[in-house]
Amino acid sequence: MRLSYLDILEQCFHDKFRGYNKQEVDTFLHLVADDFKSMTTEIKEKEKLIAAKDDEIKELQADLKSRPLENASTIPPEVEKELADLRKQIEEKNLLIKEMQDAQSPPEKGDNPFSQLTPEKLKEKAKKIINAAKDQAEQYRQDAAKETELLMQDVEKLKEQKKTLMTNIKSTAIEHLNKFKAGASNGGSGNAD
Repeated sequence: MRLSYLDILEQCFHDKFRGYNKQEVDTFLHLVADDFKSMTTEIKEKEKLIAAKDDEIKELQADLKSRPLENASTIPPEVEKELADLRKQIEEKNLLIKEMQDAQSPPEKGDNPFSQLTPEKLKEKAKKIINAAKDQAEQYRQDAAKETELLMQDVEKLKEQKKTLMTNIKSTAIEHLNKFKAGASNGGSGNAD
């Protein structure tokens, strides 16, 4: 059976002739109970923190799993929207160029600035923009993976702290118990004199 701080605090001892000093025992029990109470509170706080980190890890893992794996460079929705806007702009520019080329007679001297813009050049620029967006999306994915790794490390550290705290609690309780036993054996023989 595990003792709580209330069990220790409410423990009563029967008076005996030439027994322990009741005030000393009560004072000691209050110290031990306060110690247990603070350690219990600390453990509960650590457990809440671990649970929160576990939830955060589960969310990140679910987010990573929900992304399609067939394409290694997954594109986030905001980047996908930008790409769609850029594609639309390219189509509009292509139409404008075609209309201008159709409306004008062939340039004799090549002084038309639009003659330098060809659909091939525009497509090349669009490919560069799309590749840059894919690179940025890959960077986002790598950052998310790094953050997940850091969170996993934080959880491991918290688990180690919990283990250390539990060891400290046990050693403190044993130390208090040994002091109590030592005081009891010294106090009992001292009162007999």
